[in-house]
Amino acid sequence: MGYVPIFVALLGLVLLYTIYTYNLIKPRKARLTQVIDEMARNSGVRKNIVLSYDRENEGSSLSEVAGMLKKTSTDRFQSYRKEEELMSAIENGANGLSDQKVSDELLETNKTQQELIKKLQSVSNEYNAFIKKAPASMVASLFGFRPF
Repeated sequence: MGYVPIFVALLGLVLLYTIYTYNLIKPRKARLTQVIDEMARNSGVRKNIVLSYDRENEGSSLSEVAGMLKKTSTDRFQSYRKEEELMSAIENGANGLSDQKVSDELLETNKTQQELIKKLQSVSNEYNAFIKKAPASMVASLFGFRPF
């Protein structure tokens, strides 16, 4: 009977530590999701600008970009490489436009997307570093948190 209280106390300590660590992981994951959502909103705005301009002006310098955007099924972040390619294509297409207002809007959304990518890298590095640490990694794997 002497070992039961010790066992219960240790089990309670493990439970409290698990809850504490989970509550440290959850906000980091939420910040990561928030940045990805911001990127998706910005990508949606950028996509609408490109597609509406392409509809109105067939054969413009944004036609190639419009084709690229039509092939993608989502505005959500997919990979750094794909996002860099798309931003480069949009920048090249925007520089060849005669409509300065649309060109400025596209370059501004590209600049915003570039800032969001830097923020995403920072937030994801923090999140990944935290869930790779020894005790937190067990809690993260238990609750299904995966590295980004």
